[in-house]
Amino acid sequence: MKNVILVLSVLTAISFAEVSGDIIEGYLDQMGEDLVYERVENEFMLLAETEDGSQIPYMYILADPEMEGCLLVALTPGIVPESGAERTAALETIAQLNWNNTWVKFAIDPESGDVSAMYTFSTEDGLGHESFTVMLNLLLGTVDENWDTLSAI
Repeated sequence: MKNVILVLSVLTAISFAEVSGDIIEGYLDQMGEDLVYERVENEFMLLAETEDGSQIPYMYILADPEMEGCLLVALTPGIVPESGAERTAALETIAQLNWNNTWVKFAIDPESGDVSAMYTFSTEDGLGHESFTVMLNLLLGTVDENWDTLSAI
């Protein structure tokens, strides 16, 4: 009986473990050697290498233990114009993308007009590697599926 209580205590502690930058870093490292990222505390920027060898950001990740949440933000090629009919059309396109996508939401930086795709989720009950990987791939896959539409904005 003591062993059962001990095992349950350990499992409870694991399931309510705080999701920190260290956990996210471990998950990113498990995803493979090809994954390049920069870390500042609980924030991560995933980087892709271009043909000329330079690195460009394509995803931002924030693990917030205090808020018990994690934010994934994928950068897209979309830039909403400052004004005019093109802006209206771009905003309508973003609204339609948000309507069509249940999990991923598209947002616009009001200062730059850059369009990004976001997925936010609770980590109050912990976060497993498989779940994290699925969410990251869902976000990147959604951007990839809508690349042509986003490029046309």
